[in-house]
Parts: sequence; structure tokens; C-alpha cells
Amino acid sequence: MLNSPSNPSGAVFSAGELKALAEVLERHPGVWTISDDMYEHVLFDGRPFATLAAVAPQLADRIFTVNGCSKTYAMTGWRLGFGAGPAEVVRAMARLQAQSSLNPSSVSQAAAVAALNGPQDIVRERCAIFQARRDALVKRLKAVPGLACEPPEGAFYVYVSCAGWLGKRTPQGKALENDADVTTFLLETAHLALPNGAGYGLSPYFRVSFAAEQTLLERACDRLAAAAATLS
Repeated sequence: MLNSPSNPSGAVFSAGELKALAEVLERHPGVWTISDDMYEHVLFDGRPFATLAAVAPQLADRIFTVNGCSKTYAMTGWRLGFGAGPAEVVRAMARLQAQSSLNPSSVSQAAAVAALNGPQDIVRERCAIFQARRDALVKRLKAVPGLACEPPEGAFYVYVSCAGWLGKRTPQGKALENDADVTTFLLETAHLALPNGAGYGLSPYFRVSFAAEQTLLERACDRLAAAAATLS
């Protein structure tokens, strides 16, 4: 399963990287790929989007591409996604889904049609806003002793290494042994709710979303920095 731009890291596969991956996949005909393109339009620094089915059409019979309106058009609560892939897979999906739900709501479908067929200026405007938030957030996070991160290439998350905090103690005397301890400490001390890296399979990290207003992000960074200053 590929997710590019990625949640939680913000990493983006280039067309060249996907072509190199496709060369490996060609040698393994038993491997199918789900390409999660949910953040397709949330890209920064002029970076182009690439997806496996487009760069490796020779693998089309074992690639299933999924997408939706949740991230690009801020329609998270409407719960509408779509996919494209081999006909036999689509038919099997339809049979399975027919036994659990009838269809997405009519309102969600109408909203998606309007979003996909309407003016796309808002998408570019939002990306510019996200990029400005990214730059400000990464600068603030890098200034906190013990934390490290790289600017994400897409999506709206920063994946922050908290390795420099491990072994430190909270004001209550508890040692921070892993990223779960770190996120619990931030929740209890700074009232910041941040997913830890263990849930994504890579520790010691935590994820910060910048899909919030700049003023809220600044307040969150203030709280995080204050909490960091209490560690010993």
C-alpha cells in the first residue's frame, strides 16, 4: 500500500521513484498495490504529483487507486471516496459493499460533483496557506530543544522526532521512555493531543497537523515549548 503524499510523514514519491519501484514490482507478479492518493492536490514548493498507475501502466491490472474528497475539498464528514482498478476487483467490491451499505448519501454525492466540477482556485489557495503554516510550524518546532523534523513535501502533517526527550524526566519525576510517554506528557501538561509514532509503525516520533488556523498553531507551539522547558 502506497500513500503519497503521506500521512503522517508528508513524504511524496516522485515519478522517478515510482518507476524504480515499478521495476521491482514487475519481477513479483503476485504483488498487488493499493495507491492511496487522498492528498493528491496538497503539495508544496511546486512539486508535481505522480501516481503508480500513471507512471507504470504495464502494472495496471494489479494496481487499485483510491481517492476522495475529504482532504482536497475539506469534506471529511461527508465520507465519500472513490477508486479505480481492474474490473474484477471493482465487481467484487460492489458485491461486498452491497451487503453492508446501499450507497453514499445523496447529499455527499451532490457535494462531490460540485467540488470536482467546480472552480479549483480554492485548492491552490489552500495549498499556499498550508505551505505558509508548514514553514512557520517547522521553524517553531525546530527551535524546541530535543525535537527535530523536516519540512513535509505534501499533506498537512509534520512528523516530529522526540528522540532528544527520551530519558528526561517530567516535573512529577516520570521518565520519558518512548513516544507514547511523550504524547501523554504533552496531553496532561500542555493539553495538546498528538498521535504518537508507534501507531504509525515508526518511533520515537509524534505527528502534528497544521490543518488548523495559524493562531491556534502558534498557541500550541507556545504550550509545547513551555512543556519542554519543564523537562530535566
